[in-house]
Amino acid sequence: MGRVEYKEYPEKLDEKNWECNCFPNKGHTNPFNDPAHASKLKMVKIDSWKNEQAEISKHFQGISAVISCLGHRQPGWKYPELIQRGLVAYDGNKQVVKAMEKANVNRAVVISSFGLRTDSKNAWPHWTSTFLACLFNTFMRKARNDLEAMEKLYQSSPLDYLIVRPVGIGEDKVPVGEYYLQEDPKSSKEKVDVIGGNMAKMDVAMFMVDEALSPRFHRNCKVVGSKPDSPMQMQQKKLRN
Repeated sequence: MGRVEYKEYPEKLDEKNWECNCFPNKGHTNPFNDPAHASKLKMVKIDSWKNEQAEISKHFQGISAVISCLGHRQPGWKYPELIQRGLVAYDGNKQVVKAMEKANVNRAVVISSFGLRTDSKNAWPHWTSTFLACLFNTFMRKARNDLEAMEKLYQSSPLDYLIVRPVGIGEDKVPVGEYYLQEDPKSSKEKVDVIGGNMAKMDVAMFMVDEALSPRFHRNCKVVGSKPDSPMQMQQKKLRN
């Protein structure tokens, strides 16, 4: 299956450390420069998601799903240039949704965040949720508004979407090839274990790719994390080894 990728910063793929701890033991190679994969891939550089990208639907023809990682829940703290360029979760996904509808593509897997006001049904029962919610209500209001507007965009569309809410993504974490979903405490009469708060970015990506290729959750939101630190794991379902 071929893949088209849209990036505002394609040069970042040439870096060895993709905000994970694989490097220097394993590191990363830009797949678009790898002869083993390049023939199946196509890169489309986006100058800015603030600008109209009229050609997107042309590249969406014949695809089965879209994975969207537009947006950032901590812009301006680590990457001040993202604030300067403007938040793009809503602006970018608005163009993605439009292109999907035009190209008759129905499945979208979209990254967002826990701790939003829209996160009430699939909460992560961990103190960090309260802390992040406080940040979203104070210093990170712009990021919160951007992500929430993006979520409402998909929820009001006819698309078959899955909104993915990763918990803490630790840059010191090496991918382990597994992920866990948080059970909704409101839907269970028994004590629900809390999934781990740190996971590798690659393991989040694995979950999103799995849901794009073999959808299990439809027009829904899911909190994804690592193996629960608590020894009480009976309520957890390990989704992939």
